[in-house]
Amino acid sequence: MNILVLDDEELSLATLKRETQKVFPNADIVPFQSAGEAIKYADDIKNRGGTIDYAFCDIEMPEINGLEFARMLKSCFPQLKLIFCTAYSQYAIDAFGMKAKGYLLKPIRAKDIIDVLDEMVYDWKSEASELKKDIRVHTFGDFEVFLNGKPLHFSRAKSKELLAYLVDRKGAAVTTERIAAILFEEENYDNKLKNKVTAIISALRNDLKTFGIEDIIIKSWNQLSIDVNKIKCDAYDYEKGDMTAINSYHGEYMFGYEWASFLAPYEEN
Repeated sequence: MNILVLDDEELSLATLKRETQKVFPNADIVPFQSAGEAIKYADDIKNRGGTIDYAFCDIEMPEINGLEFARMLKSCFPQLKLIFCTAYSQYAIDAFGMKAKGYLLKPIRAKDIIDVLDEMVYDWKSEASELKKDIRVHTFGDFEVFLNGKPLHFSRAKSKELLAYLVDRKGAAVTTERIAAILFEEENYDNKLKNKVTAIISALRNDLKTFGIEDIIIKSWNQLSIDVNKIKCDAYDYEKGDMTAINSYHGEYMFGYEWASFLAPYEEN
């Protein structure tokens, strides 16, 4: 879950982040003092196929008024849950006119956030505990990953290929050296290549964190694997005899990756 907190005052921002973290201990909470920087972050999240679930925003700010910032943010993420945090009560009518979920007066405390969330019509506690997301992996044809029906866009082609390889390994752990051999088969494994692979692994993990699904990757010392229990994959379903998956296979598996191979026991001879 991604949560954005915005306040131009450093102390107020630190308090807001701390108190929000108490309510959402598993969330990725990103703080900003600048509305302009927050907008750049939101644009990057959107372009990469991610989402922002909550925004806690101050109103009186020198760069961009919090109400205007909220309008821009809601245009990118219509389902965003917006809560204003301010020292001024006169903005309440404008805030609720934007369909804000809450309006809190500083100083903000975790109890205040909980009280506002409890007034909402859905169970926010389920979100706070990070319910499983619908992560679907398509390997038949091109390799694609979908989160709640929306395709995900990765920052690097090699990061996406690495994820594809981990899916292909079906939960088996792979070493950094093995990853290098797969992604850069023509290059010798030296410190330069090792650093390149480390950067790709880091990019993949950052992408997944942006999407809120970083826990699908299991990382141990010098090894990576996919948690097969947290994704739905057509190839995995195929091997279980699922007829929908079997009928969707037309002879192509992870098209474009030379290392990819798929044994199809249900194909007709």
